Amino acid sequence: MSTTFMYHSTPSNNIVATLANIVKGISAFLSQGPDHRERAYEEAYLAEATDRYDLEYRMRELSRAHPQPSWMSGLGR
Repeated sequence: MSTTFMYHSTPSNNIVATLANIVKGISAFLSQGPDHRERAYEEAYLAEATDRYDLEYRMRELSRAHPQPSWMSGLGR
């Protein structure tokens, strides 16, 4: 005689899965370095630009917030 087990999705299983995903997301966030998080924030900020002029304004704003010495002007962050 064979016994078949069926997986039934219940609301409690969905809550456990949701909490597991939240914990994974938090651990991934904390495992990143502060430079990576800052870069991701800047890229997201620039991606919200509505047109070319807005993008250029946001780029200048970020460069003013993080000034670099003149000898580093050609180097990327």
